[in-house]
Amino acid sequence: MTTAVSKLEFTALDAEAVGRLMADFRAARSPHTLRAYEADLAAFATHAGASTVGDAVRELLSAGPGAANSAVLRYKDRLLTDELAPATINRRLAALRSVVRVARLVGLITWSIEIPGLRTTPYRDTRGPGRAGFQRLVQLAADQAEPKRSRDLAILWLLYGRALRREEIASLDLEHLDMVGARVRVMGKHRREREWLTVPPATIRSLAEWLAVRGDSQGPLFHRVDRAAAMAGDRGRLTAKSIERLVSDLGKRLGLRVRPHGLRHAAITEVLDVTRGDFRTTQRFGRLQSANVLRFYDDNREDLGGEASRLIAP
Repeated sequence: MTTAVSKLEFTALDAEAVGRLMADFRAARSPHTLRAYEADLAAFATHAGASTVGDAVRELLSAGPGAANSAVLRYKDRLLTDELAPATINRRLAALRSVVRVARLVGLITWSIEIPGLRTTPYRDTRGPGRAGFQRLVQLAADQAEPKRSRDLAILWLLYGRALRREEIASLDLEHLDMVGARVRVMGKHRREREWLTVPPATIRSLAEWLAVRGDSQGPLFHRVDRAAAMAGDRGRLTAKSIERLVSDLGKRLGLRVRPHGLRHAAITEVLDVTRGDFRTTQRFGRLQSANVLRFYDDNREDLGGEASRLIAP
């Protein structure tokens, strides 16, 4: 490891042992978490000047508790200097703590990374673009030429009509769609198995339109439709990053700042509205692990803090 992590001193940890460790680490994670952690560990390896993630982990573990914690502390300082979002910094530190925790669990080391993350404000703005903003996005997407029109509309309706996450949509194959039963089989966050979710009529109609354009060939439900892909016959899977860009670009054309997760937030907030604050129903709709999270949605929906401030300072 280079001076970026201050030349950690080696003890005897061989590459084979670290290889087994990384296999154990990957086996213990859900696909969603693993994708994020793999990217975070790769970022640490780049920062450390290591040629592979395995090399970076081996050098970190070989350093001993003091030097390793010191290295991670300097890494945290660098992330702060680079002005990364607190949530990103916390996830990158969590990835390192997690792999070190597994190393301790399997007996490679006896210590842990003690560097804490940053304090963050959860769910700062859960309102999203609202139903009106979503309808404007739908109208704009509907004005596009095929096949982009039908594809983008189906994605928008899955984001809002069923509050799916972009990663969940990107991972869908044709076989995960049950048009007769009006269901979609989703790999949810922190899940190891797919679950069937009922899809509302408007979303099913948009999916039917997309399938009429897409065809019935097996493979990714959503694929690239740009000119280069069409000329090359490339039906490669549309990535979560591409879905992020798709939604963002539509929003920019309307003067809105919109993210896929913002549409999910908007849908959850809308359900809170139409159910008059029914936390149980809304939790099931959004597949939220805790109903407590909905307190942030409810406060943002009604702006309770703002209403209170007007009572004392009209």
